[in-house]
Parts: sequence; C-alpha cells; structure tokens
Amino acid sequence: MTSLELEARLDNLLATAQEETKDVNLFAPVPEREECPICLIPLPLTERQVAFMRCCGKCICAGCRYKQGMTDKDKKGANHSLKDSKCPFCQQKDSNIKSLRKLMKKKNPRAFIEMARYYHLGNTGLIQSNTRALEMYICAAELGHAEAFVNIGCRYEEGTVVEQNLSKTLEYYEVAAKKGSLSAHKFLLMFHGTNGDIQTSIRHIKVAACAGDQESMDNFMKAFRDELVSKEDLEQTLRAFQASKDLTKSKDREDIYALIDQYL
Repeated sequence: MTSLELEARLDNLLATAQEETKDVNLFAPVPEREECPICLIPLPLTERQVAFMRCCGKCICAGCRYKQGMTDKDKKGANHSLKDSKCPFCQQKDSNIKSLRKLMKKKNPRAFIEMARYYHLGNTGLIQSNTRALEMYICAAELGHAEAFVNIGCRYEEGTVVEQNLSKTLEYYEVAAKKGSLSAHKFLLMFHGTNGDIQTSIRHIKVAACAGDQESMDNFMKAFRDELVSKEDLEQTLRAFQASKDLTKSKDREDIYALIDQYL
C-alpha cells in the first residue's frame, strides 16, 4: 500500500467513524465489557488483565487463565509454564501465528491487533514493519475495535509512518473514547493537560476513574486536594469507582494481580 493509499484509507476510516459516533457524548460512562466466557464476570477494562486466546479468539480474564495454569501445573509438575497451559475455554494450547491468521480471515478484530503488535516488535518470525503494523490497526478499526483507533492516534502523535498531526491525534482519540475505550480517555487527559486545558483533562480523568481505573482515581483525588473539583463530585466519583471495581472482582483475579504485583 502506497503512502497516498494509506492516507486515503485513514481519512475515510476517520470520517466514517466520526459520522457513526457524532451523537455520542464524549464524556459518557465507559460501557461495561463483555463477560469472561469462563467465570461469566465482566472482563476488566485494563488490557493487561485480559488474555486473548489465539486458538479460539476468546478474551479470557487473567484469573481464569491463571486458574487453568495452576491446574495444568498440578498435573504436569513444577516446571510447567503458564504459557504452555491449555486454553480455559476450548482446552487447546494457545496456538501460533497460523491460528492468528485464521482468526483474521474470520474478521476477528482482536486478531488484527495482535498481529499489529507482532509486526511492531518483529516477533514470531515476522520482519519488523511499522507500516504493516499500522495496516493491521486500520483493519481492526474498520471492524469497529475501539483500541485500534487509539493506536492509530498514537501513530499520528508520534509521527510514525504517517506525518505527525496533533489534530488527527485528537480526533482519533475522541472517536476511540466514544466507542468505549478507557485508554482513550487516559490519552485524552494527558493530551489536554499538556496543552493547558485542565478542566477538559479533569473531565476525562473522572470518566476513567468512574470506570474503575485506580491511577485516574488517584489523580482525581489530587485534583480535589488542589481545589479543582468539588467534594460532592469527589464523593460521586468514588462511589462509581468502587462499584466498577466490585463488578469485575473475583478471588482468582485478585490472586493473579497479587502475584503480578509481587514481581513488579
């Protein structure tokens, strides 16, 4: 794909997405994610707490992935690694890039996201290519995946493959936020904060905090201490934050988070 073709596709993608989301409130609450197909508890909004299974294309919470890993370890011994464990959903071993390509043919947007990361890093035998990574993000965005819009916005902010364009960065982040991306709100709060628009930044902090993001809740409390938000607003946000945290809580998830924190 030539540079002109890439730019035309990006412009068409943005225009289409903006038309689709024109009536969506930018500061609407982040929608609840789909349920983990194993424990049937809503998936966490933080991507690092969700495992995408390349074998079947399901998104599994880290708690269920960890629980399966511990079960396999009990059967196979202490040397068994979590990455060698079976998928908790289809009971197959999380497969390789061939399985990922099969999911891409089935129009699984998350598969394109994963492939983009492989191209970005040059993993699994692929030649590193930022252009191919961007093409994969475009495919995922065309399939409606909110995080793909965030990644494209990052490319415009960094000037990677495409020419740096902060106006398009903002537009892509806003589309992603309207499509329900928590990370988009976190990028937007930094974007506006860097550009001196503190009140807009705080509004994005509040949305992210209400969705259960701990870092954003901490920042919102700092804004309260700096007398930038009211006590009533803080109390309302704290209640929403706790409700969102409780909604996605489980013992298995808490166990794996504690284990991860132990090694950070």
